[in-house]
Amino acid sequence: MRMNSLKMTSMRHDKAAVSPCFRGLLPLGLVLCLFALLSLSVSCSVIDEDQSDCGTELKLDYDLCLESTLNIELQNELDRQTDPKLLKSIRDYMSPIFSDYAQDLDLSFYDVQGDSARLYHEQHQVNANEVSYTLYIPRHDYMHTAFANLADNRIVTIEGSDYCHASRFMQPQSDTVRTQKTGLFSARQKVGLEQGEEKTIYVHLYMVNCAAGLILDTSEAKLKDLKVLAKGFASGFCIADSSFVFAKTAPVVLADKLETGNNGLQCFCTVNFPSHKLSKGTRGDSSSSSDDDDGEVLWQFIVRATMEDNTVTESVLGVGESLDAGHLKFLHAKMGGNGGLEPEEQEVAVSITLDWKEAGHHDIPL
Repeated sequence: MRMNSLKMTSMRHDKAAVSPCFRGLLPLGLVLCLFALLSLSVSCSVIDEDQSDCGTELKLDYDLCLESTLNIELQNELDRQTDPKLLKSIRDYMSPIFSDYAQDLDLSFYDVQGDSARLYHEQHQVNANEVSYTLYIPRHDYMHTAFANLADNRIVTIEGSDYCHASRFMQPQSDTVRTQKTGLFSARQKVGLEQGEEKTIYVHLYMVNCAAGLILDTSEAKLKDLKVLAKGFASGFCIADSSFVFAKTAPVVLADKLETGNNGLQCFCTVNFPSHKLSKGTRGDSSSSSDDDDGEVLWQFIVRATMEDNTVTESVLGVGESLDAGHLKFLHAKMGGNGGLEPEEQEVAVSITLDWKEAGHHDIPL
């Protein structure tokens, strides 16, 4: 696991110094009153002398880091590959998406009472893995949320961010969507700010999307065209409770074809939200592979091969293991002369339809 600390610094610089001078003689009571006011003014500077609103702002040292295991999983797949062009193609595609840098950062602080309205908000272009940052925010109890790398995602947008309970990432409401282009990170954390306290908080951002890849050996098939889709994934993510939104009809993700320089060896990749979990058992538990769970498909690759005679063979590869946030999964299969696939992984189910006919049209947003 590789962790990169992001420390950020931003300062306010408005001076508020009170130095009253008195000339002549004043009544003793008035002198004592003025002295008390002066002492109160001086005490307002214990947080920071440049703070103008005594009792309303607090210095918050903010330490943030991104956490992901995807680089380890990606390296495991790269170690498996022997074709140098395919190796470079996978690395070039995946590395920018799941980089160690936070390109853009969004920070929100919400009221913990009432309608959970946003009370404070900042956005930053970071483009680094180490930055110094200090916030001065109104003293309050907050639910804090943060997310990174949304600006260049191209597919996902933020909705309802004025209120904590409504804040979520969402894909377009289309039957078919293109693959996401960035690794999205998110965090939520309660922040209690006590009166007169300087506070340091440590925020860990975790990945909320994932990646899937399909490597095909098509050397025995005579193809005119090849299209790969993926299905079974969430369409959104609720930041306030770290839950995923699943549409009634799961969106179909159009996979990106990587340039391998080898017509016989082809690779397709998607970046998307995670799949459903197993309805019985848990991932990593022996009960996950029990007979009770036999046949449960959580996500799929759909491969449509157009042959030289213009017939289409559809192969559906079904995976019974959940694809979780922050993880990467590659499948490998060999295509026969009729366009049907034989997966290398024993746990992957396959169904093949020869002379497949398209029943509908997929609307792909540009």
